[in-house]
Amino acid sequence: MKYVFLLSSKAGEGSFSELEHSIVKCYESNNLKYKIIKTEYKNHASEIVRKYSDCSDVVLYVCSGDGTLNEVVNAMKQTAAKFSVGLIPSGTANDFSKNFDYSNFKIEDTIKPIIDDIDVIRVNDRYCVNVLSFGFDTVILNSVYKLLKKNPKLKANAYPVAVLQNLFKIPKYKLESSTSNGENGEVSLKGYYLLGAICNGGFYGGGFNPSPYANIKDGILELCLAETMPLYKLIPLIFKYKKGAHLSNSLIHFQKLTKGYIKFEKELMVNVDGEIFTTDFLDFEVVPKAFRFAKVCDYRKI
Repeated sequence: MKYVFLLSSKAGEGSFSELEHSIVKCYESNNLKYKIIKTEYKNHASEIVRKYSDCSDVVLYVCSGDGTLNEVVNAMKQTAAKFSVGLIPSGTANDFSKNFDYSNFKIEDTIKPIIDDIDVIRVNDRYCVNVLSFGFDTVILNSVYKLLKKNPKLKANAYPVAVLQNLFKIPKYKLESSTSNGENGEVSLKGYYLLGAICNGGFYGGGFNPSPYANIKDGILELCLAETMPLYKLIPLIFKYKKGAHLSNSLIHFQKLTKGYIKFEKELMVNVDGEIFTTDFLDFEVVPKAFRFAKVCDYRKI
């Protein structure tokens, strides 16, 4: 087995000197083959994936956040990569890592990972590892990026600040959706909504929990839609949404599905694993067992 550690220079933790030291100490003492690579420019991670795509004996650990993991997995799908990919969360929000219990993680755990086949979401012309979302939450995310650009030291604290900045500018979005779970036929919705999240994993936006029962191995997605609502209803719901305690609210529509199509009245901001783009439609489906994941800690307990 060969080990590659991909360190992103743009991830939220900044310096990786401590992590690098831990990797070197662990792998040198165990006489193992390893390589540490730092991304130096845009799409560098994709280039590294192409370099190792035919190497089935390689485990590539993404030592970064959700954005770099998304870039790596998209490149893996494009090249039909044979290697396994793992994650050492070192970004700002690290939302995908919240599907696991990293509380007792140590570098030694990367030596003999458990290889699992996990799902992704195919959406339009790209892939999503964790959560695809649109609406008010993506407006907040855009504000987070602006805040972090001005003050990187805010880190995860940028999320509550961004919520406060946008709380009195509540938007609404007109949409039509048609979804299927492969068993009960199609479900159609039409109306005005505040936000929506299509979930493979359970967490996004700095730890909000739109899908508390998400399972990245079950071949099923969850769609969470929030209707438009006045501020006095939104504020308490935000706290429930953070804890994953929102599903019983009458303004929340939640369904399990395998594929769907959502048409928006006009273009709006959408984010895939924290990467923002604009579109007026979403054509999505689950891709079961999409890539080999090197699991270094247990799945979180539901």
